[in-house]
Amino acid sequence: METIRSVKALITWDRDPSNYPCNNWLHDLIVNYGDLEGKQFTGEAWTVPVRITGPIKGTWDTYADVRFLVDDAPWQDLVSGYTFRLWAGREVATVKIL
Repeated sequence: METIRSVKALITWDRDPSNYPCNNWLHDLIVNYGDLEGKQFTGEAWTVPVRITGPIKGTWDTYADVRFLVDDAPWQDLVSGYTFRLWAGREVATVKIL
Protein backbone atom coordinates (compact mmCIF):
# COMPACT_ATOMS: atom_id res chain seq x y z
CA MET A 1 0.00 0.00 0.00
CA GLU A 2 1.56 3.29 -1.03
CA THR A 3 -0.01 5.43 1.67
CA ILE A 4 -2.09 4.51 4.65
CA ARG A 5 -5.38 6.26 4.14
CA SER A 6 -8.24 6.60 6.57
CA VAL A 7 -11.79 7.92 6.54
CA LYS A 8 -13.78 9.99 9.04
CA ALA A 9 -16.40 8.18 11.07
CA LEU A 10 -18.88 8.49 13.90
CA ILE A 11 -18.64 5.68 16.46
CA THR A 12 -21.51 4.82 18.78
CA TRP A 13 -20.01 2.79 21.61
CA ASP A 14 -21.94 0.16 23.60
CA ARG A 15 -19.92 1.08 26.72
CA ASP A 16 -18.19 4.20 27.96
CA PRO A 17 -15.14 4.70 25.69
CA SER A 18 -13.37 7.11 28.06
CA ASN A 19 -10.63 4.51 28.71
CA TYR A 20 -9.60 4.63 25.05
CA PRO A 21 -6.95 7.26 24.33
CA CYS A 22 -7.59 10.05 21.84
CA ASN A 23 -5.37 10.44 18.78
CA ASN A 24 -3.71 7.01 19.12
CA TRP A 25 -4.48 4.13 16.78
CA LEU A 26 -6.32 1.25 18.47
CA HIS A 27 -5.36 -1.99 16.69
CA ASP A 28 -7.41 -4.65 18.47
CA LEU A 29 -10.75 -4.07 16.73
CA ILE A 30 -12.14 -6.05 13.81
CA VAL A 31 -15.14 -6.11 11.52
CA ASN A 32 -16.63 -9.50 10.66
CA TYR A 33 -18.19 -9.89 7.21
CA GLY A 34 -19.48 -13.37 7.98
CA ASP A 35 -21.27 -14.93 10.93
CA LEU A 36 -20.30 -15.90 14.43
CA GLU A 37 -20.91 -19.60 15.06
CA GLY A 38 -20.15 -20.39 18.68
CA LYS A 39 -16.82 -18.67 19.19
CA GLN A 40 -15.65 -18.99 15.57
CA PHE A 41 -16.03 -16.46 12.77
CA THR A 42 -17.14 -17.73 9.40
CA GLY A 43 -16.42 -15.59 6.36
CA GLU A 44 -13.96 -12.73 6.22
CA ALA A 45 -12.88 -10.62 9.18
CA TRP A 46 -10.66 -7.56 8.88
CA THR A 47 -8.65 -5.59 11.41
CA VAL A 48 -9.97 -2.02 11.61
CA PRO A 49 -7.55 0.39 13.31
CA VAL A 50 -9.49 3.22 14.95
CA ARG A 51 -8.13 6.59 16.06
CA ILE A 52 -10.60 8.46 18.27
CA THR A 53 -10.32 12.14 17.38
CA GLY A 54 -12.83 13.54 19.86
CA PRO A 55 -15.77 12.77 22.09
CA ILE A 56 -19.28 14.09 21.51
CA LYS A 57 -20.27 15.82 24.73
CA GLY A 58 -23.06 14.19 26.73
CA THR A 59 -22.86 10.86 24.84
CA TRP A 60 -20.61 7.84 24.46
CA ASP A 61 -20.27 8.69 20.75
CA THR A 62 -16.93 9.76 19.33
CA TYR A 63 -15.53 11.02 16.08
CA ALA A 64 -12.74 8.87 14.71
CA ASP A 65 -10.55 7.97 11.79
CA VAL A 66 -10.88 4.36 10.62
CA ARG A 67 -8.95 2.31 8.08
CA PHE A 68 -7.96 -1.17 7.05
CA LEU A 69 -4.41 -2.50 7.19
CA VAL A 70 -4.08 -4.15 3.78
CA ASP A 71 -4.91 -3.32 0.18
CA ASP A 72 -7.14 -6.35 -0.39
CA ALA A 73 -9.51 -5.36 2.46
CA PRO A 74 -12.96 -4.10 1.39
CA TRP A 75 -11.94 -0.42 1.08
CA GLN A 76 -14.87 0.15 -1.29
CA ASP A 77 -17.18 -0.15 1.73
CA LEU A 78 -15.67 2.86 3.51
CA VAL A 79 -17.99 5.38 1.88
CA SER A 80 -20.31 7.96 3.42
CA GLY A 81 -23.30 6.35 5.12
CA TYR A 82 -21.88 2.82 5.37
CA THR A 83 -22.22 1.28 8.85
CA PHE A 84 -20.67 -1.77 10.47
CA ARG A 85 -20.14 -3.27 13.92
CA LEU A 86 -16.75 -3.41 15.64
CA TRP A 87 -15.68 -6.52 17.54
CA ALA A 88 -13.17 -6.81 20.41
CA GLY A 89 -14.03 -10.16 21.98
CA ARG A 90 -17.68 -9.17 21.54
CA GLU A 91 -19.47 -6.43 19.61
CA VAL A 92 -18.44 -3.10 21.12
CA ALA A 93 -19.57 -0.33 18.79
CA THR A 94 -21.30 0.76 15.60
CA VAL A 95 -19.28 2.75 13.07
CA LYS A 96 -20.90 5.08 10.54
CA ILE A 97 -18.67 6.45 7.81
CA LEU A 98 -19.14 10.21 7.43
